[in-house]
Amino acid sequence: MQNLDSTSLDLSSRVASLLELDNLEELSLLLGDLHAVELANVLNNVESDSLQKVLKLITGLDQLSDLVTYANDNLRSLVINIIDDSRLVAVVRRMEVDDASFLLSKLPRRRQVKVLRRLSPSKAKELKSLLAYEIDSAGRIMNTRFMSFTADATVNQVIHEIRSKLSSGDSETDLQYCFVLDNEGHALGVFSLRELLSKSEDEKVSGFMHTEMISIEDKEDQELAAKLIADYDISAIPVFSSENGKMLGIITVHDVIDVIEEEHTQDILKLAGTEDEDTVGASLIVSLKSRMPWLVACCLGECIATSVVGSFSMTIEKLVALTFFMPVIFGMAGNIGSQASTITVRGLSTRELQTNKMRKRLNKESSIGLVIGLCFAAGLFMISQIFFGNLKLSLIVSSSALITMFCAATLGAIMPVIFDKFGIDPAVASAPFVTTCTDILSGIIYFSIAAALL
Repeated sequence: MQNLDSTSLDLSSRVASLLELDNLEELSLLLGDLHAVELANVLNNVESDSLQKVLKLITGLDQLSDLVTYANDNLRSLVINIIDDSRLVAVVRRMEVDDASFLLSKLPRRRQVKVLRRLSPSKAKELKSLLAYEIDSAGRIMNTRFMSFTADATVNQVIHEIRSKLSSGDSETDLQYCFVLDNEGHALGVFSLRELLSKSEDEKVSGFMHTEMISIEDKEDQELAAKLIADYDISAIPVFSSENGKMLGIITVHDVIDVIEEEHTQDILKLAGTEDEDTVGASLIVSLKSRMPWLVACCLGECIATSVVGSFSMTIEKLVALTFFMPVIFGMAGNIGSQASTITVRGLSTRELQTNKMRKRLNKESSIGLVIGLCFAAGLFMISQIFFGNLKLSLIVSSSALITMFCAATLGAIMPVIFDKFGIDPAVASAPFVTTCTDILSGIIYFSIAAALL
């Protein structure tokens, strides 16, 4: 069995070959048989000047709608810019309301309004209500279509209502959980479809509903919704209004998978000293704007590190062999600091690292730095003796390795915590920033020890 990557490569080769031969009839048949995921992978490899020709061959609006849903940000942006407003409206009509709101949020304001005007009043109203929320809020990704009943509804009535939804072709209303609401729209309880089918037909839902629910308010961060679903191992959570407590919708596992991927991507990019806009498909200008500020800051930091080294020029003249071990001391300290910083940032972002655990975390990283420092100090002492046979040089190198690695681990662990305390995203304590700081610190430690012993 071929994996998805090899299958995509084969399909991409066939599409490229058919495009080169201008065999549009066979290409149309090939594309029409593809799942949306396969189609998205294939279109990622199509040249932008040929993409419009390929998209015209995708006549099935359901397939085009699925393609827009499954595509990555870069491909999605290209597709919605190429297709005309009529096809875009048809695509939005077929999408679930939360996916449609995400798509509309990517459009320029003028085109967004044009699309909304051509939708049904009910769907346009739903989409406008979701678009009114902040981009990263739970309200933005919730599905406003869910099953709700009164407390005195019987099992037979609920089953009849669910069957009516299914027979009407409604694919947007979530059926995993049913919610019990009062006359004002406040949630009283919840029950699953499995629990419903295990009860007698004349039993009221109030008799077996769960009154305690894991929930989230509409203005809370999407990341919290993802964490709640993961922590409590549930497939959906209700969303309540932060103003009046009424139930507004639900967030499902399907909704938060993209949130988890997006949040992890943001953290990884920030740790690398860039921003979430700087992706594979980003333009040159976007990439430069994202990376340059950090690189300029790092360059200034390295200039400071260089000036530290320069201030010890007299010490270096006494023992030129000191320069031989500079890359080792500086590089290892930077690596250890980056590792400690990355682990701490992850602990803060996943909330595994709480305030009462900060001291324990700092002690652990300091201990790790100390043990690693001792191991490398012993190794560097022997290497120095073998190559140079200078006891003072060996003592300088080994003691510097021990102290710099201990300090680098401590610095890498404490820096994200300091950022977090001041309300700054701890992910900005990125590897390049930590490396620059440890370079400066390593230079001061290394040459101060050398000056004292020589």
